[in-house]
Amino acid sequence: MAQYNITVKRPNLTSYQKEILYCSARFTVTEASTKVGKTFSHIWWIYERAHKPWNKAGYEHWWVAPVYSQSRIAFKRLKRKLVKLNELYIVNQSSMTITCPNGAVIVFKSADKPDSLFGEDVHSVVFDEAPRAKVDSFYALRSTITATKGLMKLIGNFGGSSNWVHLLKDKAEEDKTYAYFKITAWDGVREGILDEKEILQAQKDLPPKIFKQLYLAEEQESEDMLCSYDAINDLWTNKPIESKGRYITSDIAFHGSDLFTIYVWYGFDIVDYYETNNSSPEEVEKKIKELAEKHRVGRSNITFDADGLGSFLTSYLKGAKPFLNGGKVIKQKGVTPNYKNLKSQCGYEFAKRVNNNEISISTSKLPKQEFIKEMECLQSFGLDLDGKIQLLPKKKIKEMIGHSPDRLDGFIMRELFELKSKIKMRARV
Repeated sequence: MAQYNITVKRPNLTSYQKEILYCSARFTVTEASTKVGKTFSHIWWIYERAHKPWNKAGYEHWWVAPVYSQSRIAFKRLKRKLVKLNELYIVNQSSMTITCPNGAVIVFKSADKPDSLFGEDVHSVVFDEAPRAKVDSFYALRSTITATKGLMKLIGNFGGSSNWVHLLKDKAEEDKTYAYFKITAWDGVREGILDEKEILQAQKDLPPKIFKQLYLAEEQESEDMLCSYDAINDLWTNKPIESKGRYITSDIAFHGSDLFTIYVWYGFDIVDYYETNNSSPEEVEKKIKELAEKHRVGRSNITFDADGLGSFLTSYLKGAKPFLNGGKVIKQKGVTPNYKNLKSQCGYEFAKRVNNNEISISTSKLPKQEFIKEMECLQSFGLDLDGKIQLLPKKKIKEMIGHSPDRLDGFIMRELFELKSKIKMRARV
């Protein structure tokens, strides 16, 4: 390839754009208002990175978006900027690549298939609209830049407090290799990018919740959440309701298979808790029995996830109640509610108790922030093909928070005893 002396002139950037682009942290996470220049500035950054003196032929710099069409928008924007330099750049329309005069390649990719995001010699990544993509795509990209120690910038609108991108905000507070930025529409107004009258009009035209999410990047409760933020936080301050009943609920997992959790309840108060991600079948059985003896919980007041791995306990914990997530819905007041399965029924019914401040957490063993994150995922989901009410599927939750909601699953199982007790009461009448 012929040698060229290229002078790259930096465009006019706002103060917040400079702060983000030239931050010393290896990973930057930016939640921003719409139209504050996050795409423009990061296209410039990826272009500038591809022209650094240390580049060699074949070095790659990736622009990644959740779907092909979004990535293509960025590709077209950069291509238009280079139209007068066609003799210096090789543009491949079908593969969406731009080869620079120094041999470095800017690649525009889709994140819809995480397995396609592994590569070599990748030195820079911009993950556009990251909150709308799967966390598995981030894992793949993180792995890809390991050998090169490349940089990554994640950008997008606020995707919700449980979204995996937003959760990196907490990581940035502890890990100096991460930095978090929030850019609002008012920041754009101050820098002259946005018109104040237009933003004020949008504030009038849009529902407050939508405006705050799109223009202020603020945390807002999802309309699908079954429990309010206030009710969730009140769990740690609610006064325990007096009750003689003692119960244990447990979500089962073995070595390397999510979390094994145990809740000990006095009535609706969680008085003890245990979790681990490293248990054998023998250890699972032993720990449940140990806590049952410690708190004097009878076998009939123990329930455990009997789907999959938990099925083995059925013969070991005789008298305990197996919890089948896909099990039949239990009648309430003589009528079978329109829930898809037992798990959906318990989730919706127990959410009512949380919102009514009937549930309390007295133990400090339950990790608060991690539990809150999972509680935010206790959400409604569209009716199934039979018109049944269902919860947000576990697969969707994993995409949001990056792991299985094992703490949440063990928590909502408590409702089983209330549904079963009503059956017994009706039988006695």
